[in-house]
Amino acid sequence: MNKADHISDFPDKLNPMLVKELRQGLRGLGFVALFIAIQAFLCLILLITSATESQENVGNLISRIILFFFSIAVLVIQPLRGITALSSEIRGNTIDLLCLTKLSAWRITFGKWVSIVSQSGLILTAIIPYLILRYFFGDMQMFAEILLLLSTFLLSAIFTAVTVGLSGTSSTIIRVFLPIIGSIVVFFVIWPTYFGGRFAYQSVIRLVSLNDAESIFIYLGFVASGIYLIWISLDMGASAIAPLANNRSSLRRVISIGFLIIAILIFCFTAIPVDIALSIGLILTLPVSIVSLTEKTQLVPPVVTPFIRRGTMGKIAGKVLYPGWATGLVFTLILYGLLYSLLSFYSPYGSHVSESKFIVLNCVFAMLFFSVALTNIFARNHKNRFAVFILIIIGQYVIILTVFVSQSSSTSNQILPLFCWIPASLTFLGGHRGLSPPMILTISYCNIALYGLIALATSGSVWKHIREIEHKATYEQ
Repeated sequence: MNKADHISDFPDKLNPMLVKELRQGLRGLGFVALFIAIQAFLCLILLITSATESQENVGNLISRIILFFFSIAVLVIQPLRGITALSSEIRGNTIDLLCLTKLSAWRITFGKWVSIVSQSGLILTAIIPYLILRYFFGDMQMFAEILLLLSTFLLSAIFTAVTVGLSGTSSTIIRVFLPIIGSIVVFFVIWPTYFGGRFAYQSVIRLVSLNDAESIFIYLGFVASGIYLIWISLDMGASAIAPLANNRSSLRRVISIGFLIIAILIFCFTAIPVDIALSIGLILTLPVSIVSLTEKTQLVPPVVTPFIRRGTMGKIAGKVLYPGWATGLVFTLILYGLLYSLLSFYSPYGSHVSESKFIVLNCVFAMLFFSVALTNIFARNHKNRFAVFILIIIGQYVIILTVFVSQSSSTSNQILPLFCWIPASLTFLGGHRGLSPPMILTISYCNIALYGLIALATSGSVWKHIREIEHKATYEQ
């Protein structure tokens, strides 16, 4: 018997979902056309460029061309392939069949994500010969350009995880149109980055040069935040197809709080700029807050029982960790308290945090509470709370941007303050005449208190349902 007969294309220990998706993806017309197209475009354009450009500029231009085409392939095209990752299984009613094969919801979601990222990895390896060619033209910042290439690949993995996670929702607007709009925005960011002049490209190179300790800590924060966003996005997709008895919310919230506390401790020891600290803190809190605030409260005794067995402390922990938007509201308030404490006591290089940072923090969380309050009032029983929640957040910015543009084109300067009850308006009121930062900060506190109380007041029926399930779980023990 030929020894080659024993060789398998994929080891049996690999995730079966990954193997299936990789086989289909590598044979699919979409990936094959993209792979061949990027090779053809790079070969043609690099030959033309090297023949026409001056020797001083050709190396830099070749770097920008390579990174531009790679960015378009893995930041725009590849993530869009995740739109149908879970929705195709849901439409085909094959999720239950997959679960019968002992594949968990997480392994299904993770396998689909790894399949797309692996194909992006093949595109990355195909770029390497062009980097070798580019080296011979000189003026190459090897470490920075390779790190920029790897950072682009990490961003691709993040964007792909987001589209795979969103593919489990039933709303076409959220699942399809939102990623498409995001891809258009990404394209208009990529184009000026690489073809907006040499200065624009060099500014990006400086970000990944890691010339000092501060830039190293910031880049490590970017990598850690990226890994966290990948996990939270895939976990959101897994939750969409998991059965009710499979409680993914508790672990997600515990890990998120732990991640945020570790980040805060790192901020205090490294004393990085407060803008960076607040940005990373919001990246770590916003996704899990949105997911927690949009979960349906459909508790079953198997989920509650592990908490009941731990007595009073278990019940108290359950009020934060049970699945559902009501407990998610308490959880989000805890995250807000942690970030508020960070800004209150954080003083890098001996300076105090300005009022504008508190305004940004209050604005972000007031938008979340505002969206929860409106969802509870007008769409309490809607089958897709996540879609309603996201549309309310988008609607806030659409209204405020419309008012802001109208105000800018008119002689009146008193329109925007009338919309201060919409939390998104606070970020536009900073340069408004007659509104000082302390006044805007006071408005932001009022928004936080008002919408937080409305959200809590409309959650009474949910807490009643939680107490009933706890009583039933206690009786069944």
